[in-house]
Amino acid sequence: RPETEGYLRDLGASRIVPRADLAEPPTRPLDRETWAGCVDAVGGAMLARVLTQMKYRASVAAVGLAGGASAPFTVIPFLLRGVNLLGIDSVMRPHADRVRAWDRIARDLDLDALERMIRPATLEDLPELGRAILKGAVQGRVVVDLNA
Repeated sequence: RPETEGYLRDLGASRIVPRADLAEPPTRPLDRETWAGCVDAVGGAMLARVLTQMKYRASVAAVGLAGGASAPFTVIPFLLRGVNLLGIDSVMRPHADRVRAWDRIARDLDLDALERMIRPATLEDLPELGRAILKGAVQGRVVVDLNA
């Protein structure tokens, strides 16, 4: 959404790609090499489109499926460019791996940036927030305080 450009740049984005540019399924098995890496929280057609645009030997971490659990892509980016599609599993990771990840996040994450990504809410806010989320009008993460 164009109105989120300032927010995204404050978080460190150097380039903003309109959602519509990636939302349609790919029309070709390979597109221009654009991305050196990607963390995809959407899945579906957007994941398929991004895979066609990955640079040689680049990796895509699939972390969500808001756009759907299936994606219309071919194996050509994997065969001709050596693209890697990485599934992110947080459920079965050993506890020691999780502790290392949490320590790294605590050390490296900009806490001010994290604060800007979080929107606090109460249980009473949920009906209105649900409508806003379905309209695509919520950015970042909503954290519901169950005690408020």
